[in-house]
Amino acid sequence: MGCYFDDRFPDGHVVAPDEDPGDLDGAAEIWHTDVDANGRLVITVNDWAAPGAPDCWYVSIISTGSEPPTASIVAYPSAHFAPGTVITDREFFGLPVRNDEQVAALRWYRAEAIVEQVYVAPELRRHHMATKIIYAASAFHQANAWGGRLHSDGRRTDLGEQLVVGLRHAVRIAPLEHRMAPMDPDPA
Repeated sequence: MGCYFDDRFPDGHVVAPDEDPGDLDGAAEIWHTDVDANGRLVITVNDWAAPGAPDCWYVSIISTGSEPPTASIVAYPSAHFAPGTVITDREFFGLPVRNDEQVAALRWYRAEAIVEQVYVAPELRRHHMATKIIYAASAFHQANAWGGRLHSDGRRTDLGEQLVVGLRHAVRIAPLEHRMAPMDPDPA
């Protein structure tokens, strides 16, 4: 499965696996997914789409007990897995990796495809890490065949408002309706 940037298709256009997408020459691939030898999803976000963002592997956290149900993708830049590999939170618990080593995370409401939170470590802000985690979450959402496309409902932090200014799919971003508190922990 892949995501392409091309003016010949409207935003969110899906080509079914048995459907001929036509000539994709000249279309820029933003991301694609594959499965590794262990059956794990692998998400590749192409470098041109998030220049300067480090290679990362991801932890998926699927919450079925919350209302509404959420999904999260958390990015780690270490060499524990090949770049783009997605592991479950159960697999993560046994690793010698601390939560505070994450460089980005995104949580969204699965059924509505509404992004609830985006976090990027301070040292990687302005390095396209938010863009990369958004694309990775979008790829994960699509790979799981959950409906809709990730979008905003108008609740954002100040940093989130700065992020939306440069996003490619402006129609997915509701106007700012409620300014949220910053996600960064208080320096204490």
